[in-house]
Amino acid sequence: MNKKIIFISIAFLIFIPKIVFAQDYPFDVDQYDFIRYEKNKIQFHGDSSEFENLFAKFDNLILKGTGQIKIVQIGASHTQADIFSAQMRGRLQTFFPGLNAGRGYVFPFRMMRTNNPSNFYTKHTGKWDVCRNVQHITCLLGLTGISATTADSNATVSVFINNKSNIKYYFNSLKIYHSTDSFSYKINIFPDSIFLGQMTYPDLGYTEIFLNDYYEEIHIKLNKTSIWQNTFTLYGISLETQDPGVLYHPIGVNGASTTSFTKCQLFEQQLKVFDPDWVVIVLGTNDGYTSRFDSSVFKANYRHLVMKIKKASPNVAITFVVPNDCYLYRRRPNKATGKQANVLKELSEELGCSVWDMYEIMGGYNSSVLWYKAGLMARDKIHFVHRGYILLGNLFFNAFLRAYDNHIEKLVKKKNEKLKFEY
Repeated sequence: MNKKIIFISIAFLIFIPKIVFAQDYPFDVDQYDFIRYEKNKIQFHGDSSEFENLFAKFDNLILKGTGQIKIVQIGASHTQADIFSAQMRGRLQTFFPGLNAGRGYVFPFRMMRTNNPSNFYTKHTGKWDVCRNVQHITCLLGLTGISATTADSNATVSVFINNKSNIKYYFNSLKIYHSTDSFSYKINIFPDSIFLGQMTYPDLGYTEIFLNDYYEEIHIKLNKTSIWQNTFTLYGISLETQDPGVLYHPIGVNGASTTSFTKCQLFEQQLKVFDPDWVVIVLGTNDGYTSRFDSSVFKANYRHLVMKIKKASPNVAITFVVPNDCYLYRRRPNKATGKQANVLKELSEELGCSVWDMYEIMGGYNSSVLWYKAGLMARDKIHFVHRGYILLGNLFFNAFLRAYDNHIEKLVKKKNEKLKFEY
């Protein structure tokens, strides 16, 4: 290669990180004495090759404007609310121009009369029966841990993006995860004028819809095309674009534990379709919400979940988020969380995953009292208020950027060594 070209490419690589990573915290975060900001990093206890692959895809996305980064966050109430995850999504999609690839996974939570993320809302007609992975399962469930079934052949579901925030979400394609057997109704999109085409993949359990432009709402109507069809089950919808960028899917069910997802029969099948580059696991609070916590059982259940993920996506990067400090039965600090942190660090070394230790970053044992007094946590000292979730999202994003910055430094060092060799 021409030495001048090598020099220019190296200078470009050096220039980019200096713009993006000019300080320890590229995005300002609120400062509190009890938060251990120096601990805010993604810890790699074992093989980190999957993360190098993830960072290489970010290199291509930022420097060449090609490809998509697909991220799946699996969790419970912290994730269903989509505040922490929405902050992480927004930061990733805006820290460099042109990284918005869509809103990602949504579900019509109104069907189950529970909290719905504020960045979208839904409407539906017909009677729908909802099944969740936190219940005794009497239905098929997948990655999303939730389903809605109807026998009404005229039922509809509509999704509307709430574009009141700084980040605007539009989509020109969507994936609908649903039952695809011969007894299931078909899907129609209305109005017909926006519809370009669709492909249904029965073996993988989803239909991909293509639209003629970018939209912020979609209307789905069921259609009975055979006398044998008598039902339809919806697992979720992913609102996407075909543009380069980041997709961040929040997969959360209130009250979920690790076993809530390991018992989902279609978990691997649907995860293959999501095709993630990075899986972030935000589970453990509900596993540890007991006075009889057993570290060995928690470790076995968590390992089982990770193996299901690796079976579906062998080369995916995985990060364990240690549960936050919390109170048990609103009476005393939960000692199980510290034990969970040790388990997750042991597992990360064993399985080649990484850890973001939210428990330690918060301040460790009984720090939830300080977060509550600072107006960052709810009275139950388990959940966070809105500004608390925003702070956590900013901290996690900065931890990711630190890890990515280390990757850039290694890349520049390697290029410099090659340049010396050339000369």
